[in-house]
Amino acid sequence: MNVSTILELVKAKLGISSIVRDTYLTAIIGGVVKELEDEKGLVLDSTNPYHLIFVVDYVTWRYQSPGAAGPMPRHLQYRLHNLIIHVGNRNLFVNNVIVVEILPVLPDISTVYILADGSKQMFVNDVWTIVDLVAGSWGVVTI
Repeated sequence: MNVSTILELVKAKLGISSIVRDTYLTAIIGGVVKELEDEKGLVLDSTNPYHLIFVVDYVTWRYQSPGAAGPMPRHLQYRLHNLIIHVGNRNLFVNNVIVVEILPVLPDISTVYILADGSKQMFVNDVWTIVDLVAGSWGVVTI
């Protein structure tokens, strides 16, 4: 992703015209892109306007909500989940795999839960998501 393009779009969205916040915004941009690529397993395409605007919106939310204890806004969750489904999510971080009768109310985000019907689910981005082990890596199953 082109950091300077994202920076200019975030600043335009926030109405910032000076360079005073550029260092802070650039750090947020780097963190968001790294999170999406490394933790969420997305392969971001800098030529895809949907990817670009999602990153801009996510960075803007992060900037406006420093240290927010609550979950990300639903529209961002929905768009992130769609990106994971359409772009694919590889290499989910899995620390544990357990068999359960029902999905827990308070799930561990690094655990794959195997149900009696054989389905495997993880709690990804605040949504129960079907996953599977493919070529040694856990990933989201697209249906």
